[in-house]
Amino acid sequence: MTSNSSILRKEIESFKISTGKISEKLNSVGDMWTDQNYASLSKQIQELAKQSKIVIESGDKACMSIDKFFNIAGEAVR
Repeated sequence: MTSNSSILRKEIESFKISTGKISEKLNSVGDMWTDQNYASLSKQIQELAKQSKIVIESGDKACMSIDKFFNIAGEAVR
């Protein structure tokens, strides 16, 4: 049986992987780029990473809430 939040959990995991890849790729090219544009891009990616972390944490909390809701609803029906 899948949880009621399984679709959202899959999307969150996909988002987490994508943002991790962006950071990883940026770090790997950072050794080659030393100009002002890279510094600006790096700062923007760091901010994106911070915001992404908030999205992921909020998504995890939403999934827990969805599952709790359906557990409680299921108990009320019994």
